[in-house]
Amino acid sequence: MSQSLDLELARWVAEHRSAPLTEIFQHMETVGESLVSYVIVAVVGLLVVARLRLWWGLPRIILALVIVVAIGGNMKERIDRPRPPADLAVSYLSGPGMPSSHAYVTSVVVAAVLLTPWWTSVRLHRLAMVVGVAGCVLTGVAMIYLGGHWLSDVLVGWAVGVGAAVLAIRIRPQRRRVQPT
Repeated sequence: MSQSLDLELARWVAEHRSAPLTEIFQHMETVGESLVSYVIVAVVGLLVVARLRLWWGLPRIILALVIVVAIGGNMKERIDRPRPPADLAVSYLSGPGMPSSHAYVTSVVVAAVLLTPWWTSVRLHRLAMVVGVAGCVLTGVAMIYLGGHWLSDVLVGWAVGVGAAVLAIRIRPQRRRVQPT
């Protein structure tokens, strides 16, 4: 993706912002970055897993999160891409922008949950897919709208998140064979 497309989109968004939408996205950013939100999501997730007795899928989701945090943080340092300039931003986020950690964290959780083979209902799986993808898209749009990220930061973040989820789900623990004596 060319930087000119990133810049053109950021300029277009900056020229077309509305006060109500800006307020909604800023509120989403505040809620989404709070420790309380992470704790609530973790507790709700654990309650669902416990209620459905699907403990065996949980380690893969946790592994996906660990992988994406390690890969994403390393990529941010190596790429060291600046965020959109202040004149195009409503929100200030520190540090390098690529890949978007908002994008890779949301996409890794959604992808890992969707790829874990614990779904017994096609209808529920489809509903989770629609809600999860919509949440990822909304998060990415909000980050671009607020000027915290370029479009390409978000796209790379999604790719990193989905890739980490696929890797975590595909890793198979090796079983040790007992050799006869």
